Order: sequence, then C-alpha cells, then structure tokens
Amino acid sequence: MATPNFDLRRSNQSTEGDFYPARSEARECQDCTCPDTPGTCPPGVSRIMDGCDCCKMCAKQLNEPCDVRMRCDHHKGLYCDMSAGLCKASPGVACYVGGSWYDNGQTFQLSCKVTCSCIDGDIACMPTCLPHKPSIRECRHPRLIHRRGECCEEWVCTRNGRLDPGIELQEHEVKERPVQPVVFRENCMVQTTEWSDCSKSCGFGVSNRVSNDNADCKLKKEMRLCNIRPCSMTESTVITRRRSCRKTIRHSSRVRFSLSGCLSRDTYRQKYCGFCTGKCCGPKVSKTIKVQFNCESGTNFTRNMMMIKKCSCSSCPNDFLNLSTYNRAMVGDMVRST
Repeated sequence: MATPNFDLRRSNQSTEGDFYPARSEARECQDCTCPDTPGTCPPGVSRIMDGCDCCKMCAKQLNEPCDVRMRCDHHKGLYCDMSAGLCKASPGVACYVGGSWYDNGQTFQLSCKVTCSCIDGDIACMPTCLPHKPSIRECRHPRLIHRRGECCEEWVCTRNGRLDPGIELQEHEVKERPVQPVVFRENCMVQTTEWSDCSKSCGFGVSNRVSNDNADCKLKKEMRLCNIRPCSMTESTVITRRRSCRKTIRHSSRVRFSLSGCLSRDTYRQKYCGFCTGKCCGPKVSKTIKVQFNCESGTNFTRNMMMIKKCSCSSCPNDFLNLSTYNRAMVGDMVRST
C-alpha cells in the first residue's frame, strides 16, 4: 500500500447528488421492479436509493461492481468508476489502526465481531454479531451459547434451560484463547485493539493501541511505557547449568522507576521476562497502571505503564532472540485511580 499523503485536506461531506446529479434514462433503469421484502444490509453498509430512484438497495463498497443503477456508498466517499465498473474512493485521508494503513473508503475487521470503515481519516465501526433474542412466545427458555468453531454467539431454545446434547460449545477453546467481548455503553460501542509489541527488548520502550473508551466515544491512539527487562539482564546472568529456562522473573525488592531524570512517586516490585535457551520470551499477560513521576524541578507528570503479570517463551520470529511475543492477553487492563 502506498504511503498516505498527509497533505490532503479533509474533504467535505458528500451527498448522493454529488455522484449522481440526475436520474439516468439508461437501459438499466427501464425496469423498476422492487422485491416485496427488502433484505438486510451487512453491518456498516448504507441502505440507499438505487441510481434509477426506483428501489432501496445496499450500497456497493470499495472495489465492488457498480453501474448506473447499482450505486456506491457515498457516505464513505465512494463513487462508481464507469470505465472500470468498480467503486473507487474519492481523495481523502487514510486511517492508521493497529499498525496498518487503510485507504479512505476501505472496510476492514478489527476482529471477527467488529467491522470498520475508514471515512476520510475517521473510523466508523459496527458489530458483526447481533444475535436476535427470541420472544417469550417463541421460546420459553432461551439461552445464549457460543458454538465450537463459531465467532458469534447465538440464542437457542432449551428445555427448561438444558441444552441439546448434540450442541458442541466453545468452552474449552475460550479458556485457551479468550475472545474480547463487544462492550456497549450508552450511545457507544466500545472498541479497543490489543497493545502493540514493546518498541524495545530491554529498557523503557513504548507500545500503543487504538480505543474509543473515552468520553467522546472517538477512536484515539493510546500509548503506554513498557519495560520487558533491564538491559543489564542478559542470558548469561539468568541461565545456569541447572536451569535453562526462566520465563518470568520478579524483582528482589520494591524500586522506583526512573524516566528522563524523574522518579516515580511510588515504589513497585516489577516482574520481567527472562530467557529460555533458543527461545524468545515476552509478556503474555499484562495490565496497565498509571504511574506518577516527580522531578527535581518540582514538576510532575503521569504516564500509563505496562505491568507484566506473566511471560511466555516461544520460537523466535525472524531468528532474532529476545523479542517480545505477538500473542498476549490483557487482564484488568486499565487500573483507574479514583
């Protein structure tokens, strides 16, 4: 993907008339027959009038076929390139999410449960899983289950709360790899990506994520400090003849963090990731806390910081040792002070 052009000015909000200024008399519009029962559109896809002003349709998305009748999703700045017969994106600002760039008008998935679109630098997301709960008339004892191998939960009717023995649940897989639930607040569907790998394999680094868990319900980049291990900790100081693997190492005493000449107000007994012969060790379970730093000048500041709870060791990516692993889980991720 080409590097986005940050000099592009944010485009004005588009309307259908900008892309389809007048009703077409083309052959595609000779027949105006609409289905008796309009279907439902996928999450995040607009329902608009077709190019003949005849029937409601699900707007075509980026790189999908289009013509005079089959309109593209103008809400996302898409237009129909008649020469190619495909929906294209009008000039606009790209989006950077979870370490990847997405073009204006492009649709992508943060997870199997959330589908998002890049709209001129902003991100709009919709839940993919919207299970319909049956009414009490349809089902006396409904139960929300997660079938093995499926992403979305579903409601099923049970006999006095008991499931059919033939239904295989996802329970054992969920324990091994928890699925982040889609959280709903008032007028806000909370979406949060995982923290990126720490930028350094030793000493203070940074990691980031994107979340809309804020008062404005807008996706914003969040950053936190991370320290996988002190640079003074090497494989030779950890590995012994009797012990060839030490995944998680707890500091022997409580210490203050030092950052840019400032010391943390509180003391912490931090855990670090150690070494295993021939493998790479990195955080597997972590949480984020707020740490206040006090400086000699009298100023102070607060930073989010990763606290390691558990480390894991696995094969090294690209044959480089001691890089943080890609698989991690957050438990009680943000500890908010009251």
